[in-house]
Amino acid sequence: MARIICGANELENANFDGKTIEQLKSELRTVLNIPDNATILLNGVEVQNNIALRSGDELEFVKAAGDKGSQ
Repeated sequence: MARIICGANELENANFDGKTIEQLKSELRTVLNIPDNATILLNGVEVQNNIALRSGDELEFVKAAGDKGSQ
């Protein structure tokens, strides 16, 4: 069962197994509030969209941090 995280949002489901990151990003964009420019981490390693998830994988979409207070 793969686990998907984006900020405080998290989902875990066996139906994610075998789907590519690109498919999941498209399907869960609204549910998890995934930004277009998110960094993609699979089991802690930065990856691209074309990898398929396996049972036990942890996929995380990391939102880019802003430069608060800079001018």
